[in-house]
Amino acid sequence: MAESAGVHLAQHGTQIFVYNNIRTNQIIYSLTRSLNNHTSLKQLPFLGKKTVPSHLRKDLWQPLCLVSFPRPLQGLQAYRRLREFRRLHETSYPISLITQTEGPHKGQLHSTKKRGKILMDQKANSVADLAAVLFRAEDKLETEKPESDPEREGERRINKVKKREEAKKVWMEKFKARGKAMGIEFDANKAEEYWRKKELRREAWLRETEERQNDPQLKIQKKIEAQEKTIKRVRGMQKAGQKSAMRWDPQPYVQPGVEGVKISWANLLDADFAEQWPAAVEHDGLSKNRYTAAFPVLEEDGKILEGGKKEGDVPVELLVTGGKPVSEMRA
Repeated sequence: MAESAGVHLAQHGTQIFVYNNIRTNQIIYSLTRSLNNHTSLKQLPFLGKKTVPSHLRKDLWQPLCLVSFPRPLQGLQAYRRLREFRRLHETSYPISLITQTEGPHKGQLHSTKKRGKILMDQKANSVADLAAVLFRAEDKLETEKPESDPEREGERRINKVKKREEAKKVWMEKFKARGKAMGIEFDANKAEEYWRKKELRREAWLRETEERQNDPQLKIQKKIEAQEKTIKRVRGMQKAGQKSAMRWDPQPYVQPGVEGVKISWANLLDADFAEQWPAAVEHDGLSKNRYTAAFPVLEEDGKILEGGKKEGDVPVELLVTGGKPVSEMRA
């Protein structure tokens, strides 16, 4: 029993199970094959009446894909980012998404029911998010900073100056309003001097923060502390009798790149919701098994088996008719 628990803990995070509601296209991410009502329903936001079910139905929630990672921490990091991206889609959407574009009520918001249906449909967004997460992991493979583009660098500087000018304008208005409330006449030169001192303090703080973050001794100290925590955790599992925990690589850092990542799709066409995928990611089909929803017709070696029946399985007709043959039901 202890060894089984150790295997489960060692592999926790190596697989992400993505489930899709075939009616609403809602998405649930899970680190386990079976869905738990309490934890899974927390992922679904309330978007109106009947947008959050009271419980999960196995006939409605089908596997969308299975994402396999070579290291647990890679999967856990991807799982966290997928949850964050999905929450942004459901809460920070453009107003045009829920606005009517034609008809007599053009320009008005859709009804609450219609808005709920639009926001619940996250299937395409989830596939695109998965591709973005993998691309982000692939970008970490580049240890050296890429050569800076002069045009982008110039645009970045211009945007930075514009933002500071806007911030200065807002600050000046607040400074003027504060002085007016206190009965003090506004002095532009004095306000400019205060702003200059404020900017100097801000730049000094930014330089100090950057130097502290780039301190090599501090980075080494953080790595040592993380390594010690990991070793302590593995030793604790060993003392508890979980010998199989040694199969887990105690490396506490997420390795860059997406080598070894595999995505098994229930429908390979769903991968087209993303514009492109990292070249190192392997795509494959997800085999049908007893964990998937019932299929009325199954194919085996190119032949359709009547009633979707395999050896040792109960025919679908008997399940539908309550165990009675269809001929008896018609009679």
